[in-house]
Amino acid sequence: MDNLSDLRVFVQVALAGSFAAASRVLGMTTSAVSKAVQRLEAEVGAKLLSRTTRAVSMTVEGERFLEGARKLLDDADALKSEFTDSLEEPRGKLVVSAPAVFGRVWLIERVLDFMCRFQDVEVELKFEDRIVDFMSEGIDVAIRLGDLGDSVNLVARRLFEDTIHTCAAPSYIERYGQPETLEEIACHRGIHYRVQNTGLLFPFIFDCKGETVRRTLDPVLVGNNIDAIHRAAEAGLGLAQLPSFLVRESFSSGRLVEVMKDHRMERFPYSIVYLDRRLVAPRVRAFVDFLVSEPPNFLDPDA
Repeated sequence: MDNLSDLRVFVQVALAGSFAAASRVLGMTTSAVSKAVQRLEAEVGAKLLSRTTRAVSMTVEGERFLEGARKLLDDADALKSEFTDSLEEPRGKLVVSAPAVFGRVWLIERVLDFMCRFQDVEVELKFEDRIVDFMSEGIDVAIRLGDLGDSVNLVARRLFEDTIHTCAAPSYIERYGQPETLEEIACHRGIHYRVQNTGLLFPFIFDCKGETVRRTLDPVLVGNNIDAIHRAAEAGLGLAQLPSFLVRESFSSGRLVEVMKDHRMERFPYSIVYLDRRLVAPRVRAFVDFLVSEPPNFLDPDA
C-alpha cells in the first residue's frame, strides 16, 4: 500500500460500522474519512464498503481485504515497536517459559538477579513441562532440553549440559536387585515421565557402545512432573531417570543410588531459545546474554 494512513481509516470504518463513528475515534472529519476510503478503493480497484444513509457494510471484497489489511497494520506496528525498543534500554514485559523443576532449582534465582539489574523489565514466569508455542502463547524466551528439531523459526543458544542418571532407592535394590545390563533392565519396574505435548511415555535412554538405546519399562507409576517422579524413586517404587542437578543431594544422602553407570548418557543439552526476528527487543537480548554469561555449574554427583 502506498499510504498506510488510508488503510488504517478503512479498518476503523469497518470495525466501527459507520463513517461518523470512525471519524470520532480517529479525530478526523467525516468527509476526510470518506475521502480516505475512496482513495483506497481507487488504488485497489474494488468497492470495499457498501454505503447507506445510516451505516456502512462490508462487500465480499471488503471482507477479504480487511483480514489482510489488519495483518499488514499489525506487522507494521510490531516492526515499529521492535525498532523503537532496539534503540532503548531493556524495558517492558518479558515472558519466560521453562521446565518446572529447572525453574524451581535454578532459574528463579537468576531471574531475580536479572530484575535487580534491569528494573524496568517486568517478568512473567511460566514453569511447565511441555513445549510451548511462542506466537500463540506470547512467549519471549524458553528453556528447552534435548533435541531442538522443531526450532526452524527459533534462535537457540546453548546454556549448559547435564547428565541423566538411572536411579533407584536402596530399598528397591534390596527387593528387586540391581540391573547391570540392557537385558536385565527390561525386567524392572519403571517410573516413567509422560510427555505433555504428545501424551507418550518418555523412554529410558542409554548409551551402548556410542549408540543411543531407548527402553520403555513396565510402568509402575507415570507422571508429567519430574518432582513426583523423583519422590517416587526415593520411595523405592521403581527405577527412574533423572537429571544430575535434581538428584545430586539424593545421591549424597544415600536416598538414591545410580545404576547402569556403564550405559549412562554422558551429556544432555539445555538451550535458551527465542523467536528469530529481524529486530530482537533489548529485554530479550539482555536476558539471554545474562543467562548465558553465568550458566549453572551442575557437576556429576560422583565427580
